[in-house]
Amino acid sequence: MKHFWTKALLVGALLASTASMTWADDKVVLTMWHGHPEWKNAVDKIIAKFEEENPNIEIQLEEIPGQDLTARLNTALAAGEAPDLFALQLGPTVGAAGAAGQILDLTGKVDISGLTQAAQDAANYQGKVWSVPVFGSYTVGLYYQNKIFADNGLKPPTNETEFMAVCKALHDKGITPMIAPAQDGIIPAFLYMMMASSVLKADGFADVRTGKRKLTDPDVVAAAKYLQDIYPCFEDGSLGTAYTEGKALFALGKGAMLEGGSADYAGFVQTNPKIDVGVVPFPSVDGGTPATVTGMQDTFSVNSKTAHPAEAIKFIQWLLAKEAAQMVVDTITLSNTTGIAPSNNPAMSQMIAASHSNDVRVWYEFPETGDVFAAVQQNAQALFLKQMTPEEFSAKLQAAVKPSVAK
Repeated sequence: MKHFWTKALLVGALLASTASMTWADDKVVLTMWHGHPEWKNAVDKIIAKFEEENPNIEIQLEEIPGQDLTARLNTALAAGEAPDLFALQLGPTVGAAGAAGQILDLTGKVDISGLTQAAQDAANYQGKVWSVPVFGSYTVGLYYQNKIFADNGLKPPTNETEFMAVCKALHDKGITPMIAPAQDGIIPAFLYMMMASSVLKADGFADVRTGKRKLTDPDVVAAAKYLQDIYPCFEDGSLGTAYTEGKALFALGKGAMLEGGSADYAGFVQTNPKIDVGVVPFPSVDGGTPATVTGMQDTFSVNSKTAHPAEAIKFIQWLLAKEAAQMVVDTITLSNTTGIAPSNNPAMSQMIAASHSNDVRVWYEFPETGDVFAAVQQNAQALFLKQMTPEEFSAKLQAAVKPSVAK
């Protein structure tokens, strides 16, 4: 009998060991590339919650700086070594990846009905869902340091004249008025979009896309002139300052204002947990309306060559539900899931309020104006250094517009 129980225990142990090995072997590991190192702590927590609820799936996240992600991803896709999940920019970029067979068609496989209408519209590209904005959307406005403004008796500016007056007052006191890292042209491109949108508003921007309005119209050229005029407000060496470096400078209080998005706040807090900032729409061209611009965060697609499409789709669907969406809005940026609001984040609430007066979709998400962003990046330095007039700058941007047929 003793030998029987000894054998039974050995067999039981072996079966338990085999079961454990089987479970480990069955565990699915998904690789994921994203372009926001400043979000890593927040995204890791979201992933940990998913893994807690889905113990048979492990997500291996690699955060790659946005400026490096595209090049690295293109190389990996060409070599057939891309991750299971990766971030792409909505619009033509996603459409091209779908047409090339690099990503799965998620139409009907992911339920996006719980997203805001804007997010649903953005996810649907030419009738198909190739990529889903799971990490929310962003609104871009003007951040300002509460203490600097209070200590100097200043109020956030609402138009160009007020902005230049605030800039002078700060400069006269030895305070850098605005952090504007312009090395890669991202900040100048967003500045121009908001300045032009303060004139055009949503309807006028739609007219630019159909050719009814032009960026060379005199009232829109005023936006290019505004962009040129504020250059002296930037920090010293702004043309050689990288985007991530500039955001860190602002978070540390080295400047009074920064054009920034809702998604930037998480990075500010990571750099300086005690940061105290307010948010307003970007001051308008005189005679216009203060503006914000809103777009979708890098959205996630599933590699068409993944060995685990069902698990990858499950993760995307989980990110759209309210639990994950609440974590996104509380720690990263605005949520695209309906009915989700910040729990306790005054800056995020101010950004939402700022977008209620004159908010225009980011231009690069549309095929007609997608190349304008790059045109600003390519020509902003010449504009700042007055090697190009506002009229010449505007002509370069208009040449990048590909108007659709007006309906």
